[in-house]
Amino acid sequence: MDLEFWTLLLKILIFLPFILLLLYLSLKYGGNKLQKLQNGRYMKVIDRIALSKDNSIIVVKIGEKAYAVSSSSKEINILFELPKEEVSTIENIKELPQYDDMKELFKKHIMKKGAKDENKK
Repeated sequence: MDLEFWTLLLKILIFLPFILLLLYLSLKYGGNKLQKLQNGRYMKVIDRIALSKDNSIIVVKIGEKAYAVSSSSKEINILFELPKEEVSTIENIKELPQYDDMKELFKKHIMKKGAKDENKK
């Protein structure tokens, strides 16, 4: 058992920095790439919520106009057109956050979560 423990600990010490590096690179470069893929399109899905397995409501932006659309396995219906103020609000909420470095990420999310957990105790 003692040898297995030290082997497992050694594996963790070897692979944990590699995983953290991949996480860092994904956060630093991945968010920009995903945002750029969507920004160049004339039509894009801004938001989606599933109502059931087969039914959902989708906010679709086509050019400058946005529509609330119901989608099911049998049909797709336009429910109504959204006002421009609502569209800008939804787009701002859905924007992916960009961080300059890992310190900023930890300060904004991980340290904040730790403080909330301590306050609950």
